[in-house]
Amino acid sequence: MKPEDLLKNQPVEYSTMYVDMNSFFASVEQFYNPDLRGRAVAVSTAPSGGGSIVAASIEAKRSGIKTGTKVSEAYSLCPDVVVVHDSPNSYRKIHREIMEILHATPCYVRARSIDEAYLKVPSYLQTPEGVESLVMAIKSQLFRRYGDSILCSIGVASNIWLAKMASNAQKPNGKVILTRSDLEKFYKTLCLIDLTGINFRMARRLYDIGVQSPHDLYLSSWRFLLKKLGVNGGKWYLRMRGFEVDADEIKANKSISHQITTMPNPPTKLVEITTYTTKIASNLGKRLRTKQLAATGIAIFIKFNNGQWWANGYAKTSMFTSDMEIINLSKMLLKKLHYMPDSVRKISITLFNLTEDRQVAMDLGYDSSAGLALSRAIDLINDRFGRGTIMPLRSFYASHVDLNRVGFAGDLIREKSNPTDKKHYS
Repeated sequence: MKPEDLLKNQPVEYSTMYVDMNSFFASVEQFYNPDLRGRAVAVSTAPSGGGSIVAASIEAKRSGIKTGTKVSEAYSLCPDVVVVHDSPNSYRKIHREIMEILHATPCYVRARSIDEAYLKVPSYLQTPEGVESLVMAIKSQLFRRYGDSILCSIGVASNIWLAKMASNAQKPNGKVILTRSDLEKFYKTLCLIDLTGINFRMARRLYDIGVQSPHDLYLSSWRFLLKKLGVNGGKWYLRMRGFEVDADEIKANKSISHQITTMPNPPTKLVEITTYTTKIASNLGKRLRTKQLAATGIAIFIKFNNGQWWANGYAKTSMFTSDMEIINLSKMLLKKLHYMPDSVRKISITLFNLTEDRQVAMDLGYDSSAGLALSRAIDLINDRFGRGTIMPLRSFYASHVDLNRVGFAGDLIREKSNPTDKKHYS
């Protein structure tokens, strides 16, 4: 008997779908700006020559432009490429709309990032016809909202990893269904670094143990992979055979943090650092209240341009959630910064020991309840009229710093922020 035969949960065909939005950031830019449609578009957080591309349109990818390409190199590859600044709130808005489409299906839905999600298909739809109907419903809803500006590729398989691999197999706007009978043939078409989760370092390690292709990995025994790679080897054995080993656990937040790079205006004085920490504190306070959390610990980390760093933290406070409490605590920590060896390059604040939001008075020389009420009132105004409509006066020195960034990871469906990019919503 094979080891996997002893497992309680066996792979179920057609049980998992993976939705991967194609060239998402660039596609959103093309959707909002018709002049960009059909053209090579690249998105960058710093569109100058030294910046990097964070997303490329389908047309730009055909010219060899991809994530990580330098802006100057992008122009060399495609002189007609249009490089645009990123619009995070626009991407979040479209993400939420897409999640609404996915949640309207009878599937369990979980976002993997701002442009990817997996769906667990209910048993009565776990058939070729059932998943075909789901795929067509999702694609038709996307077309109804966005035309052919925003497309997706969808993979169907018996686990999340295989479904993602299937979604990568046919882009753009593809649909690939993998069953167990397809696996050996499918793996023969790939190389090791094509497998999600295997980088060059892992590929070299596999080469060292005689595994030179996905097909070799698929044919390797449980005992061999467990001996050579440990627990992770056992997971690869199951993963490649369609067993579910990658489902997300829903975990409580343990901490939230935000880091900024102060360039091109690095602060050289404590009062200038305070303007940055004030702006970060306001951002973190809003995130705490959005998630209905309170913190009891705070830490500040500062990295200087000469490579040296400084940190300070405090973990035995009463629970806090208002902007003013975070600002005052950060000021208290900064009082220990007696010497600055150079100008400041990076500043980060982390709030930890998070718990459900319950208002507990805190002796910081002001009425904590009034501070929380003020913070919530500011939240309402900024939600209605746009992010940054009201901000602390102290943070104006750092007004050039944009804290509004979108990562590729994390479930954004829980966040609440209005689309306020002037470019798209003025």
